Amino acid sequence: MKKLSTFLLVMLSMSQAFAGEGFSHKHLNLDLPAGWTAHPAEASAEPHLGTIKSSGMAGTSITLDCYRGAFHTHTSTRIRGLKTIAAAYPAGQELVKKKHKIKSKKGKGTWESWKGYVKVGDLTVALSSPMANIKTPHCWLVAIGYTAESNSAQLEKEFLTIIKSAR
Repeated sequence: MKKLSTFLLVMLSMSQAFAGEGFSHKHLNLDLPAGWTAHPAEASAEPHLGTIKSSGMAGTSITLDCYRGAFHTHTSTRIRGLKTIAAAYPAGQELVKKKHKIKSKKGKGTWESWKGYVKVGDLTVALSSPMANIKTPHCWLVAIGYTAESNSAQLEKEFLTIIKSAR
């Protein structure tokens, strides 16, 4: 329940945004396509670096977490991402696309796609969530997208563009 509350707070905090052409942090830089804005988190929120939000797809965002230290691996950061997805979708999740290898400007890792379900009153709603785990020069990036199922193809395309720019 605590993770779900944290997720909801992150989503609500997105209203305090500034527009920019990229997401910059001392441990990570990303190029953002037109229509995306950066919402950096407070420094004390690490490993959560912030969120990026699409103005072209209503309710669409990507959370960015950065895990540093020698004990973090692809497996450990993927498990953290999967736990985040499980907390965000209490009505269930299902794997839509298995892990695929990916290279960014200065890193490599994997991405996969999930579908999750949330209950809104008596209605169960399906959302799409691509997830990436990328080893960058300064951290393991865990990025998770959230959008309505109808926007899944567009989010996947833009998500991959953003993730491939990681440096």
